Amino acid sequence: MTCSADIVMVRSTYRSFGGVERVALSLIRGLLNRGLKLTLLTQPRQDWPISDPRLKIVPLGVSRGNRLIQAWLFNQGVNRYLSHHNCACVLSLDKVTRFTHLHAGGGTHRTFLSTKGRYQSRLARLFTKVSLFHHFILYVEKRGFENPGLVKVRCNSKMVMDGIQKDYGVSPEKLVLVHSGIRWQEMQDAFEHRAQLGRELLGKSHLNPRWQYLLFLGSGFRNKGLDIAIRGLQAMPAAYHLAVVGKGESSRFRRLAACLGLSSRVHFLGPKPDGWRYASFCRAVVLPSQYDPFGGAAAEGHAMGLPVLVSDRTGYADWVTHGQNGIIIETPMTADRIDPAFRELAQIIETPVCSPDDLRNHARNVDDDVILEKLLKTFLPV
Repeated sequence: MTCSADIVMVRSTYRSFGGVERVALSLIRGLLNRGLKLTLLTQPRQDWPISDPRLKIVPLGVSRGNRLIQAWLFNQGVNRYLSHHNCACVLSLDKVTRFTHLHAGGGTHRTFLSTKGRYQSRLARLFTKVSLFHHFILYVEKRGFENPGLVKVRCNSKMVMDGIQKDYGVSPEKLVLVHSGIRWQEMQDAFEHRAQLGRELLGKSHLNPRWQYLLFLGSGFRNKGLDIAIRGLQAMPAAYHLAVVGKGESSRFRRLAACLGLSSRVHFLGPKPDGWRYASFCRAVVLPSQYDPFGGAAAEGHAMGLPVLVSDRTGYADWVTHGQNGIIIETPMTADRIDPAFRELAQIIETPVCSPDDLRNHARNVDDDVILEKLLKTFLPV
């Protein structure tokens, strides 16, 4: 059967705060605006917030129960659909075995597991090693990169591109570097009125406006490097505090802060919608991730006029010039690297090289609209 759609998109789930889903929605809208027809392959009961006569949504597999069964049934459903529809362009934003174009925004599962294993307990590493789910995802990932229909892979940082080549030997000609996007344009008003916004958020958060704040923004505290951020706080003047915005188990990090005598300087604010707004009362954004394919929080920090601190395992390091618009910590992030990095951060905060406007304009090229245009011009056949 000939495919009635110009492009088939594969994304199993929709979550309103998901980064991959933001990419999917941006692409769907951009493609529809060009008059193209799309078919979206997804799991049942996904509340995609878009409706258009040229968009057909096809539910596949199941959306509840064991995650291995969900992943297996969805992959089977995608293969079955593609076997019955001759589709020239299949864009996948998921781990499946058949596609022509792949959005590899999360890097590879192999690299993710390798990184995670460095800070897991022995028992946790054992469970990961014997997990049928992880074995299946690795199998699907390998089959996907080796599938004969593969045309292009979108990598959202040089780190991700290098990882795909290292893990699976994908030809460089098939790899396209297009960084992730942020809502740069939408942040303009918050940037211009950041002093007023900062006062409001300080009041709502019951924080002392006389303190100097660093913003740690992100969920998954261990992988995002919250322990590194807390340790680095020791190297900075006592006036500096850390505001933690995001979702995660905080008990171990509270204990770490207590052990270091920093309990009064680390403030857990919980998850917040548009958490980047909390940059309005901060002096810098810190994201010393163990592995972060892009690191949108750092891009949002620049968009709010702040210098950033990232690890060299954060994709946004591509956009950081050490000592000017931010600081890059080399991994492994040991004490002899953490302390000097945070002292350097204090230096560029107190004696800035770049103005807030310079920092904001630096992030202009990762605006969602700019990134969408790059994707449509260099990645997808439209």
